[in-house]
Amino acid sequence: MTRDEVIRFIQEVKFAYLATVDEGNAPCVRPVAIKDVYGDDFYFFTFCTTRKVAEMEAQPKVEAVWAKVEGASQVRVRGNAYVVKDDEIEERFRADNPMVERILPPGAGHLFSLHKIVPEKVEVAEGLVPYTEVAW
Repeated sequence: MTRDEVIRFIQEVKFAYLATVDEGNAPCVRPVAIKDVYGDDFYFFTFCTTRKVAEMEAQPKVEAVWAKVEGASQVRVRGNAYVVKDDEIEERFRADNPMVERILPPGAGHLFSLHKIVPEKVEVAEGLVPYTEVAW
């Protein structure tokens, strides 16, 4: 799979399973809508009050996995997650994701927290085969 094919894959799947570690060093995995790639980085938003935000701040190492049942294919991204404090990127993200405004209750804009995963490794498995690394 090429870089462009990886991007198309995650945009089709839309939801990844994001793994973080909690304060006791136990893994925590949850579904998160991660489908936007700007430059080399993967972007998603959440509410700043969620447990995953505290976990990423304490330990930025994360992994995200997107999967398709048909074809038993997966994309894995391992890297570090950071809060994004860039008005231009936030504006682009909101324009690309109009559902953000529908999800946020009136007056709750301060809860919006944009994050990016800076990938260290991108891997794919197409079918029941070992993962192969994608040049990123």
